[in-house]
Amino acid sequence: MLRLLETEVDTRMTDIDFRDYVDVIEDWPEPGKAVCDISRLLEHPSIFHEAVVKLAKPLVELQPNKVVGIEQRGLALGSAIAYYLGCGIVPARSIAYLPEDYARPVEWMPSSRFADRRLALVSESIDQGDRVAVVDDWLIQGTTVLAVTKAINKLGAQVIGVACVINNMSETRRKLLGRPELHSLITDLQTDVLNPVD
Repeated sequence: MLRLLETEVDTRMTDIDFRDYVDVIEDWPEPGKAVCDISRLLEHPSIFHEAVVKLAKPLVELQPNKVVGIEQRGLALGSAIAYYLGCGIVPARSIAYLPEDYARPVEWMPSSRFADRRLALVSESIDQGDRVAVVDDWLIQGTTVLAVTKAINKLGAQVIGVACVINNMSETRRKLLGRPELHSLITDLQTDVLNPVD
């Protein structure tokens, strides 16, 4: 059934411009800054399906067994990619704190760009030797993906691929990620407020 749906999408939707499903919200979270919102891509069933297939197919040969989805939209997209690949999904959650009686060990990462929240990854969700694909919605400098990659490496696993909707990273920043293959639907999304940063 999946193969049939995939074939139908491939034949009818080969000329999708995913930029049509991305909104740039300017002057947020502060004046002069902007964010990319992929909500419309996720809301449209056939576009969402096509995005998942296009991002997941290159990962098949890399044989991941886990997908880490970076909250929020990277987790939504990553869950669908994990399902396509037959992998488990591990959230990198954006949270301010955990209760003192939280029983599972957590790997904390640096603060995200949204105020006082930090990313947390449940350590025991990643096993030594895991082959991990990381999914996010939008890479600018790759800081979050780099932090997640370091945490995964620290736990004895390997990041073998990164998938995102929008890749606005400069080549200099891309090199910081090292060896993982990087797959995106949109490269160098250009507006007055979105430019790659070295």
